[in-house]
Amino acid sequence: MLLTELPTYLYGSEELPYKGDGILFHYTKLDSFKKIMEDLTLKPSSFTILNDMNEGNVHNMYLNHNFMVMYNAEEYIKKKCHIISFSQNYDFQGYGVEGTNHPAMWAHYADDSNGVCIVIDKDAFIAKNNHVLSQYFYKFEDVVYSLLNAPEYKDINYEAKTPEEFIKNNWKSLFFLKHKDWANEDEHRLFIMDYDGKLSIDGCIKYIVLGRKIFLDNTRIKEILDIIVNPKSICYRKFIPHSFATTCYNTSGYTTFEIAFKILETVRMNISNPLYENYEKWLNDEHG
Repeated sequence: MLLTELPTYLYGSEELPYKGDGILFHYTKLDSFKKIMEDLTLKPSSFTILNDMNEGNVHNMYLNHNFMVMYNAEEYIKKKCHIISFSQNYDFQGYGVEGTNHPAMWAHYADDSNGVCIVIDKDAFIAKNNHVLSQYFYKFEDVVYSLLNAPEYKDINYEAKTPEEFIKNNWKSLFFLKHKDWANEDEHRLFIMDYDGKLSIDGCIKYIVLGRKIFLDNTRIKEILDIIVNPKSICYRKFIPHSFATTCYNTSGYTTFEIAFKILETVRMNISNPLYENYEKWLNDEHG
Protein backbone atom coordinates (compact mmCIF):
# COMPACT_ATOMS: atom_id res chain seq x y z
CA MET A 1 0.00 0.00 0.00
CA LEU A 2 1.43 3.35 -1.06
CA LEU A 3 1.37 6.19 1.44
CA THR A 4 0.53 8.72 -1.28
CA GLU A 5 -1.76 8.55 -4.31
CA LEU A 6 0.43 7.96 -7.34
CA PRO A 7 -0.29 6.62 -10.84
CA THR A 8 -0.57 2.85 -11.09
CA TYR A 9 -1.63 0.54 -13.90
CA LEU A 10 -5.41 0.12 -13.66
CA TYR A 11 -6.76 -2.70 -15.71
CA GLY A 12 -6.54 -6.35 -14.84
CA SER A 13 -6.92 -5.56 -11.15
CA GLU A 14 -9.89 -3.74 -9.67
CA GLU A 15 -11.04 -1.98 -12.85
CA LEU A 16 -12.09 -3.07 -16.33
CA PRO A 17 -11.97 -0.92 -19.49
CA TYR A 18 -15.13 0.37 -21.10
CA LYS A 19 -15.89 3.16 -23.53
CA GLY A 20 -16.83 6.44 -21.90
CA ASP A 21 -15.17 5.74 -18.55
CA GLY A 22 -13.24 9.01 -18.77
CA ILE A 23 -9.85 7.42 -19.41
CA LEU A 24 -8.01 8.92 -22.42
CA PHE A 25 -4.94 7.74 -24.31
CA HIS A 26 -2.41 10.12 -25.85
CA TYR A 27 0.14 8.48 -28.18
CA THR A 28 3.45 10.20 -28.83
CA LYS A 29 7.07 9.67 -29.84
CA LEU A 30 9.75 9.16 -27.19
CA ASP A 31 11.46 12.52 -27.77
CA SER A 32 8.12 14.30 -27.48
CA PHE A 33 7.31 12.33 -24.33
CA LYS A 34 10.56 13.40 -22.68
CA LYS A 35 9.71 17.03 -23.44
CA ILE A 36 6.24 16.50 -21.98
CA MET A 37 7.81 15.11 -18.82
CA GLU A 38 9.97 18.20 -18.42
CA ASP A 39 6.94 20.27 -17.41
CA LEU A 40 4.06 17.74 -17.44
CA THR A 41 2.09 19.62 -20.08
CA LEU A 42 0.51 18.96 -23.47
CA LYS A 43 0.74 21.47 -26.29
CA PRO A 44 -2.38 21.79 -28.50
CA SER A 45 -1.80 21.30 -32.24
CA SER A 46 -2.62 23.71 -35.03
CA PHE A 47 -5.06 22.72 -37.79
CA THR A 48 -2.30 23.45 -40.30
CA ILE A 49 -0.40 20.28 -39.32
CA LEU A 50 -3.21 17.71 -38.98
CA ASN A 51 -3.03 14.54 -41.04
CA ASP A 52 -6.55 14.83 -42.53
CA MET A 53 -6.74 17.80 -44.90
CA ASN A 54 -10.52 17.94 -44.57
CA GLU A 55 -10.48 18.92 -40.89
CA GLY A 56 -11.61 22.46 -40.25
CA ASN A 57 -12.23 22.87 -43.97
CA VAL A 58 -14.83 25.58 -44.56
CA HIS A 59 -14.70 24.86 -48.30
CA ASN A 60 -16.74 21.72 -47.65
CA MET A 61 -19.65 24.08 -47.02
CA TYR A 62 -21.58 26.53 -49.23
CA LEU A 63 -19.25 29.51 -49.27
CA ASN A 64 -21.62 31.69 -51.28
CA HIS A 65 -24.10 31.77 -48.37
CA ASN A 66 -21.77 33.99 -46.31
CA PHE A 67 -18.58 34.27 -48.33
CA MET A 68 -16.44 36.84 -46.48
CA VAL A 69 -17.26 35.55 -43.01
CA MET A 70 -16.56 31.96 -44.04
CA TYR A 71 -13.38 32.84 -45.93
CA ASN A 72 -12.08 34.68 -42.89
CA ALA A 73 -13.21 31.83 -40.65
CA GLU A 74 -10.91 29.44 -42.49
CA GLU A 75 -7.95 31.75 -41.87
CA TYR A 76 -9.03 32.13 -38.25
CA ILE A 77 -9.08 28.34 -37.84
CA LYS A 78 -5.53 28.03 -39.16
CA LYS A 79 -4.18 30.72 -36.83
CA LYS A 80 -6.24 30.54 -33.66
CA CYS A 81 -7.88 27.12 -33.34
CA HIS A 82 -6.10 24.17 -31.77
CA ILE A 83 -6.75 20.60 -30.67
CA ILE A 84 -5.35 17.80 -28.54
CA SER A 85 -6.29 14.33 -29.72
CA PHE A 86 -6.80 11.28 -27.54
CA SER A 87 -7.97 7.75 -28.13
CA GLN A 88 -10.21 5.91 -25.67
CA ASN A 89 -11.39 2.49 -24.61
CA TYR A 90 -13.75 0.87 -27.09
CA ASP A 91 -16.30 -1.93 -27.37
CA PHE A 92 -15.87 -5.06 -29.46
CA GLN A 93 -18.65 -7.65 -29.57
CA GLY A 94 -19.88 -6.61 -26.16
CA TYR A 95 -16.49 -6.53 -24.46
CA GLY A 96 -14.53 -3.50 -23.34
CA VAL A 97 -11.11 -3.18 -24.98
CA GLU A 98 -8.32 -1.06 -23.52
CA GLY A 99 -7.39 2.05 -25.50
CA THR A 100 -3.79 0.83 -25.71
CA ASN A 101 -4.90 -2.04 -27.98
CA HIS A 102 -4.50 0.06 -31.12
CA PRO A 103 -1.66 -1.41 -33.23
CA ALA A 104 -2.16 1.27 -35.89
CA MET A 105 -1.91 4.05 -33.29
CA TRP A 106 1.33 2.59 -31.95
CA ALA A 107 2.70 2.47 -35.47
CA HIS A 108 1.44 5.85 -36.70
CA TYR A 109 1.71 8.16 -33.67
CA ALA A 110 4.13 6.34 -31.36
CA ASP A 111 6.95 5.76 -33.82
CA ASP A 112 6.26 2.10 -34.57
CA SER A 113 6.17 1.13 -30.86
CA ASN A 114 9.31 3.17 -30.11
CA GLY A 115 7.09 5.75 -28.41
CA VAL A 116 4.76 6.08 -25.46
CA CYS A 117 1.06 6.23 -24.61
CA ILE A 118 0.14 8.58 -21.75
CA VAL A 119 -3.10 7.56 -20.04
CA ILE A 120 -5.05 10.52 -18.63
CA ASP A 121 -8.08 11.00 -16.41
CA LYS A 122 -10.36 13.39 -18.31
CA ASP A 123 -12.15 14.82 -15.26
CA ALA A 124 -8.86 15.48 -13.48
CA PHE A 125 -7.45 17.10 -16.64
CA ILE A 126 -10.43 19.48 -16.94
CA ALA A 127 -10.27 20.38 -13.25
CA LYS A 128 -6.52 20.97 -13.40
CA ASN A 129 -6.87 23.32 -16.39
CA ASN A 130 -10.16 24.97 -15.47
CA HIS A 131 -8.42 28.31 -14.91
CA VAL A 132 -7.53 28.27 -18.63
CA LEU A 133 -10.53 26.46 -20.12
CA SER A 134 -13.03 28.72 -18.35
CA GLN A 135 -11.62 31.72 -20.23
CA TYR A 136 -11.92 30.29 -23.74
CA PHE A 137 -14.42 28.59 -26.00
CA TYR A 138 -13.66 24.85 -25.95
CA LYS A 139 -15.32 21.50 -26.57
CA PHE A 140 -14.19 18.07 -25.39
CA GLU A 141 -16.12 15.42 -27.34
CA ASP A 142 -16.02 12.23 -29.38
CA VAL A 143 -15.23 12.55 -33.07
CA VAL A 144 -18.02 11.34 -35.38
CA TYR A 145 -17.02 9.31 -38.46
CA SER A 146 -18.80 9.33 -41.81
CA LEU A 147 -18.14 8.22 -45.38
CA LEU A 148 -18.98 11.76 -46.46
CA ASN A 149 -16.47 13.97 -44.69
CA ALA A 150 -18.68 17.03 -44.96
CA PRO A 151 -21.70 18.21 -42.98
CA GLU A 152 -25.18 18.20 -44.44
CA TYR A 153 -26.59 21.56 -45.50
CA LYS A 154 -29.26 21.50 -42.79
CA ASP A 155 -26.60 21.06 -40.09
CA ILE A 156 -24.85 24.37 -40.84
CA ASN A 157 -25.79 27.70 -39.35
CA TYR A 158 -24.71 30.29 -41.91
CA GLU A 159 -26.08 33.28 -39.99
CA ALA A 160 -22.97 34.84 -38.50
CA LYS A 161 -21.49 38.31 -38.56
CA THR A 162 -17.93 37.36 -37.61
CA PRO A 163 -15.61 34.40 -38.18
CA GLU A 164 -15.61 33.70 -34.43
CA GLU A 165 -19.38 33.51 -34.38
CA PHE A 166 -19.46 31.20 -37.40
CA ILE A 167 -16.95 28.84 -35.77
CA LYS A 168 -18.82 28.77 -32.46
CA ASN A 169 -22.10 28.10 -34.27
CA ASN A 170 -20.65 25.21 -36.27
CA TRP A 171 -17.93 23.71 -34.09
CA LYS A 172 -19.31 20.18 -34.28
CA SER A 173 -19.46 20.05 -38.08
CA LEU A 174 -16.10 21.76 -38.47
CA PHE A 175 -13.98 19.95 -35.90
CA PHE A 176 -15.66 16.71 -34.82
CA LEU A 177 -16.48 15.09 -38.16
CA LYS A 178 -13.91 12.86 -39.90
CA HIS A 179 -13.88 10.35 -42.72
CA LYS A 180 -14.73 6.80 -41.61
CA ASP A 181 -11.25 5.67 -42.62
CA TRP A 182 -10.09 7.15 -39.27
CA ALA A 183 -12.81 5.42 -37.23
CA ASN A 184 -10.50 2.85 -35.63
CA GLU A 185 -8.76 5.64 -33.73
CA ASP A 186 -11.85 6.12 -31.49
CA GLU A 187 -10.80 9.74 -31.10
CA HIS A 188 -11.89 11.94 -28.21
CA ARG A 189 -10.80 15.49 -28.94
CA LEU A 190 -10.23 18.73 -27.09
CA PHE A 191 -10.89 21.76 -29.31
CA ILE A 192 -10.04 25.26 -28.08
CA MET A 193 -10.18 28.73 -29.69
CA ASP A 194 -7.78 31.63 -29.17
CA TYR A 195 -5.39 29.73 -26.89
CA ASP A 196 -2.14 28.17 -28.03
CA GLY A 197 -0.44 27.73 -24.66
CA LYS A 198 0.17 24.47 -22.85
CA LEU A 199 -2.22 22.51 -20.65
CA SER A 200 -1.09 20.70 -17.52
CA ILE A 201 -1.32 16.95 -16.99
CA ASP A 202 0.31 17.11 -13.55
CA GLY A 203 -1.78 14.90 -11.29
CA CYS A 204 -3.93 13.73 -14.23
CA ILE A 205 -1.89 10.72 -15.37
CA LYS A 206 -3.34 7.28 -14.59
CA TYR A 207 -0.36 5.32 -15.93
CA ILE A 208 2.19 5.42 -18.76
CA VAL A 209 2.57 2.69 -21.39
CA LEU A 210 6.03 2.32 -22.90
CA GLY A 211 6.11 1.02 -26.45
CA ARG A 212 7.23 -2.58 -26.78
CA LYS A 213 10.55 -1.59 -28.35
CA ILE A 214 11.33 0.73 -25.42
CA PHE A 215 10.52 -2.07 -22.97
CA LEU A 216 13.19 -4.18 -24.69
CA ASP A 217 15.80 -1.40 -24.49
CA ASN A 218 17.23 -0.71 -21.02
CA THR A 219 19.07 2.36 -22.31
CA ARG A 220 15.84 4.11 -23.28
CA ILE A 221 14.11 3.12 -20.05
CA LYS A 222 17.01 4.76 -18.22
CA GLU A 223 16.54 7.94 -20.30
CA ILE A 224 12.99 8.17 -18.92
CA LEU A 225 14.04 7.32 -15.36
CA ASP A 226 16.81 9.92 -15.44
CA ILE A 227 14.04 12.53 -15.54
CA ILE A 228 11.93 10.90 -12.83
CA VAL A 229 14.70 10.38 -10.26
CA ASN A 230 16.05 13.94 -10.57
CA PRO A 231 15.00 16.25 -7.67
CA LYS A 232 15.16 19.20 -10.08
CA SER A 233 12.50 17.64 -12.29
CA ILE A 234 8.79 18.40 -11.94
CA CYS A 235 8.30 14.61 -12.21
CA TYR A 236 10.32 13.90 -9.06
CA ARG A 237 8.46 11.55 -6.69
CA LYS A 238 5.37 11.59 -8.89
CA PHE A 239 5.88 8.18 -10.51
CA ILE A 240 6.66 4.72 -9.18
CA PRO A 241 7.53 1.47 -11.00
CA HIS A 242 3.84 0.49 -10.93
CA SER A 243 3.08 3.66 -12.93
CA PHE A 244 4.50 2.01 -16.03
CA ALA A 245 3.14 -0.64 -18.37
CA THR A 246 3.96 -2.02 -21.78
CA THR A 247 2.27 -4.04 -24.51
CA CYS A 248 2.67 -7.56 -25.82
CA TYR A 249 1.26 -8.58 -29.17
CA ASN A 250 -1.04 -11.58 -29.46
CA THR A 251 -3.90 -12.90 -31.59
CA SER A 252 -6.28 -10.16 -30.41
CA GLY A 253 -3.92 -7.24 -30.96
CA TYR A 254 -1.90 -5.81 -28.09
CA THR A 255 -2.28 -6.79 -24.44
CA THR A 256 -1.12 -4.28 -21.83
CA PHE A 257 0.44 -5.27 -18.52
CA GLU A 258 2.32 -3.67 -15.65
CA ILE A 259 6.14 -3.67 -15.81
CA ALA A 260 7.16 -2.60 -12.31
CA PHE A 261 9.83 -5.31 -12.25
CA LYS A 262 11.53 -3.82 -15.32
CA ILE A 263 11.66 -0.33 -13.81
CA LEU A 264 12.96 -1.66 -10.49
CA GLU A 265 15.59 -3.66 -12.35
CA THR A 266 16.81 -0.50 -14.09
CA VAL A 267 16.85 1.43 -10.80
CA ARG A 268 18.93 -1.24 -9.09
CA MET A 269 21.34 -1.48 -12.02
CA ASN A 270 22.12 2.23 -11.48
CA ILE A 271 22.09 2.27 -7.69
CA SER A 272 25.64 3.65 -7.58
CA ASN A 273 24.18 6.92 -8.88
CA PRO A 274 23.07 9.00 -5.85
CA LEU A 275 19.89 10.06 -7.68
CA TYR A 276 18.82 6.45 -8.12
CA GLU A 277 19.88 5.55 -4.58
CA ASN A 278 17.72 8.33 -3.16
CA TYR A 279 14.82 7.31 -5.40
CA GLU A 280 14.96 3.71 -4.12
CA LYS A 281 15.06 4.92 -0.51
CA TRP A 282 11.97 7.04 -1.20
CA LEU A 283 10.23 4.04 -2.79
CA ASN A 284 10.90 1.98 0.34
CA ASP A 285 9.46 4.76 2.49
CA GLU A 286 6.41 4.98 0.21
CA HIS A 287 5.63 1.35 0.87
CA GLY A 288 5.84 1.90 4.61
